[in-house]
Amino acid sequence: MNDEMRVRDIPAVLVSAARILRTYWAPFIVIACLGLAVRSGALWVAIVVSDHNAFIAQLILIIAPLGFLLAMIAMLYMTRGSLPNVAALSHREARQASTEKREMRLVDVAVSVLVPFLAVYVSYGLLQEDLYRFTNEAAYAEFNQFSIDNPPDYDFAGRLALYDWQIVLAIVVIAWVLRFALGKIESVTRFLWLAFLGALVEVYYTSQVAQKVADFRETGMSWVESRRASDVVLDRYDQVVSSLGPLANPVDTVTTWLFGLLGAIDAVVVVPLAWLTVGAVVLGHKLSPPESPQKAPNPRWERIPAPVRRYGGGLVGDVRERWSAFWNGLRMMATAGLLPMLTFCLAFLIVIRIPWLVGQLLRLAIGPIETKTWLAFSPMEKAVGLAITMVLAAALLAAAIDWLLGPKLAADPAGDPSPADRREVSAEVGA
Repeated sequence: MNDEMRVRDIPAVLVSAARILRTYWAPFIVIACLGLAVRSGALWVAIVVSDHNAFIAQLILIIAPLGFLLAMIAMLYMTRGSLPNVAALSHREARQASTEKREMRLVDVAVSVLVPFLAVYVSYGLLQEDLYRFTNEAAYAEFNQFSIDNPPDYDFAGRLALYDWQIVLAIVVIAWVLRFALGKIESVTRFLWLAFLGALVEVYYTSQVAQKVADFRETGMSWVESRRASDVVLDRYDQVVSSLGPLANPVDTVTTWLFGLLGAIDAVVVVPLAWLTVGAVVLGHKLSPPESPQKAPNPRWERIPAPVRRYGGGLVGDVRERWSAFWNGLRMMATAGLLPMLTFCLAFLIVIRIPWLVGQLLRLAIGPIETKTWLAFSPMEKAVGLAITMVLAAALLAAAIDWLLGPKLAADPAGDPSPADRREVSAEVGA
């Protein structure tokens, strides 16, 4: 399929998204609201539990983004029967998981979904919002504890589970080993629920990494702004602009616009591509390429004791396999063409601005009110905006991923036992 034909398909993709939204809008809204309720409930429970056990509170806290993610996965799964290419792919048999020795499932590549999703969650500001709420309320409860018999024993770091980056790195390594061990145990016991336990391990370590990356990003920006070199650059810029005379205002306007565009790179590029990667993994993880052939043994590798080679190689292969769907999703988008991807980015840019638009409309409809009163209703305003965003994003994602899967299935028809079923589904969708 050449680029011109793919560009001509874009209106059809948008029409397909509208058709999905028309068909599934009611269950989508219910699922989105349930996901947001899980997020709020997890935050409340984590704050209460943090007074007794900080580690368990952190485990509960990761359910907050998980509620958002599971709602999106449920909405995407609901549309499979209405998408011809996705329906055809569902008949395929996925590659065998090398660790579990069974057909690979979505839960086995959970990290491939979590990483792009957490990029979205961080870009939305939801992760910082969760952390601020948990940190502020837990710290407030810790500070206001009262005991008649003994003076209060403050332990903010312990209650909030504030970890250094070295500890976070150790958590990642331990999580990789534990995930690999759970897969090995499942291959012997055939107890499928161990895969879901392993997925929770991945949720925990990826959320810890996301928190630390967000902290590094905020700290890095503050550090750059506090440097003397930044002040020198700004002063020199002001001098140059002042010397331009009548051109000063236009040059300053263009420069401000360019830096604002760079600051909005998350909303313009990162969030749409991350959402598309999430959809590609959820709906197209069965297209992960088969295992690469074994390479010739390295003489240095042969010097390592056999047990270490066996388990070390298995661990590395296990980690690589769990990331395979993520890289496959990126390759799928890379072959889509520049103009279609720009179109999808623009569509998602409109979708992610829905919460802001909802807030503006409510302010126009309600008018000025007291701050305390508005703070009481502010969570509901955010929930409404996020729910609408989730519903629209799910419909757009489902249509876009079905379109992206078309060339992949055409280029790799092996394993598709029912092309007639794909034609039948396509006829039903077009009806």
